[in-house]
Amino acid sequence: MISKMSRIEIIGLKASLPDTVRELHDMGIMQIDDIRNLSNVYMQPFNLTYEMIQKRESIDLINAKINGLEELFKKIFISPPKDVVDSSSIKIIAEKVEQIATIVQQLTRHKESLQDDLVSLSKYREILKIMVPLLPESAKKSGNATIGALLHSTQTRSMNMLINQLRTMTQGKFEMVNVKVGESTNALIGVLPRDLVISVENYLEREKITQLVLPEEYTSLSSAEAQEKIEKQIENDHKELDNVDDRYRELASTWAPYLHAWQMTCLNVLDEFEIYSRLGETEHTFTVYGWVPVGEVQNLKNHLHQKVSRDILLNQLDVPKELRDKVPVLMENPKILKPFENLTKMRAIPAYFDIDPSRLMAIFMPIFFGMMVGDVGYGVILFALAALLSRKVTKGIFADLLRTITYGSIWTVFFGFMFGEFMGTLGSSIGIKPILLDRSEPGSTMKLLYMVIGVGVFHVVLGLMLGVWNAIKHHNRTHTLERGGMLVGLSGLLLLVGKMIDILPVVVSIPGYVLLGAGIVLLGASYGKTGVILGPIEFVGLLGNILSYLRIAALGLASVFLAKVANDMVGMVGNVVIGIVAAGLIHSLNIIMGAFSPTIQSLRLQYVEFFRKFYEGGNNPFSPFRKRVLVETEE
Repeated sequence: MISKMSRIEIIGLKASLPDTVRELHDMGIMQIDDIRNLSNVYMQPFNLTYEMIQKRESIDLINAKINGLEELFKKIFISPPKDVVDSSSIKIIAEKVEQIATIVQQLTRHKESLQDDLVSLSKYREILKIMVPLLPESAKKSGNATIGALLHSTQTRSMNMLINQLRTMTQGKFEMVNVKVGESTNALIGVLPRDLVISVENYLEREKITQLVLPEEYTSLSSAEAQEKIEKQIENDHKELDNVDDRYRELASTWAPYLHAWQMTCLNVLDEFEIYSRLGETEHTFTVYGWVPVGEVQNLKNHLHQKVSRDILLNQLDVPKELRDKVPVLMENPKILKPFENLTKMRAIPAYFDIDPSRLMAIFMPIFFGMMVGDVGYGVILFALAALLSRKVTKGIFADLLRTITYGSIWTVFFGFMFGEFMGTLGSSIGIKPILLDRSEPGSTMKLLYMVIGVGVFHVVLGLMLGVWNAIKHHNRTHTLERGGMLVGLSGLLLLVGKMIDILPVVVSIPGYVLLGAGIVLLGASYGKTGVILGPIEFVGLLGNILSYLRIAALGLASVFLAKVANDMVGMVGNVVIGIVAAGLIHSLNIIMGAFSPTIQSLRLQYVEFFRKFYEGGNNPFSPFRKRVLVETEE
């Protein structure tokens, strides 16, 4: 059912505006129009004050920090922790977020420093691992020191010049090891008297030769000692990194559950700032325009008078012609009908002045499902499976389809008794006799076809009647002629068919032809000049719509005969156990097909054959100004 809407105007003094916006936000029952999009409203949009802009920017910053923390904590947790409710004020949230962000920054800087240190130490470790075994004994003497240089492997000339220069500078008091440490890099490690190190380093700097420099704390050590100390420092750095990660996890486990709640608080305040731009203002007053469900108008008025000011004016306005197509739509149906409401929305939400077809779908869709499956045993199994899965799947389109299958399975049991079917042909074995007809009997096929065609005619005629009523209500001449023409023409055709199968007397022939011809003429008139061609074509299409209901019989017969094959397998296979297993597999397949195919086909009959006759649909759902809330999981 589509809830009736009232267009309202709220007027008050500017001093009351913040409280008014806050209370409207808390109540969450009013969709607020943007004054900038309204004609015949001579009022300037509200402009935020400097203080309001500053506050908004500060909350934006807090929200950005919360987003950053959430992204960080998501990397720490494989699955996010369950959110908790926290009603802290913006001020308290800002303080907590700043504290957490500061700790995170400190941990991040420390972690980056450790990682940089590990990169450097790992590089030196690899070089020393190669060099230390090759260093001469002189490197171990206390009066000597080691110095290194890195050269590209193609710099052979520079390498020779470096060696000759060092030999000259040290008067031959040096030893050198040349080792390839990369695909294109050579490391030169020289052992020389400690008092000559500065001179050599100056020379390397002048020649722009990359020096292999150990961190300062390693320079006074021998290469072997340096290697040992580096190994120990790498081990300590890894332990410290683990400690940092533990601190991250501890921080995340403590505060991650609160982040979403804090973010909702920030976003709610930001939403209030955003809504100000939709309001109108004069020098001393403000105005709010919007929509409220009729049943909530008085409640809203009383609430504003109680919580804000008795001076607040709330006026109900007429809906001008230019806004008739913009009235927001709120669909309110009982919980039992919600799955069908959601399926209706999948095609399109209704327009405000249209019919809500949810209740009609709730009647016909389960009935069509039951007619297609039509088996007591299958119905019981489908009911149990759908009910069980519905407890686990509580949201989304799949949950809605499961609930429709639950309702459809009840009709499946009903039609199972009508057709005398229990797990196919086993019905007769347990005393279930067909009340209406036996689908497994070849002689009943035509009766079944007549039945589903009759259902199709009823369904289509109902859709056309609703379409005519809706078109007249909206003064839509084209749709009135189109759907009225289909209805009149179909009435004539039914008279003629009734006469042909000897249900009706011969005298109905002339009225039948008249109605058929008049209907096609009216249908053609709805298309203007092309109606002479399109009228008959569309009427043939209408007959195709009715014949589409034959799929009810086709799916039903397919299910019956597949079940019969399953039952026959028990006797056809020599081994009884194998036969029972084979029969069980075929029945299982039939049940699975009975869950999906009838659901899809029933839905198609609603969307294509039924809805098109009267349902236009809209795109303006009711969107009240309400607070964001934590997503709660249904139990």
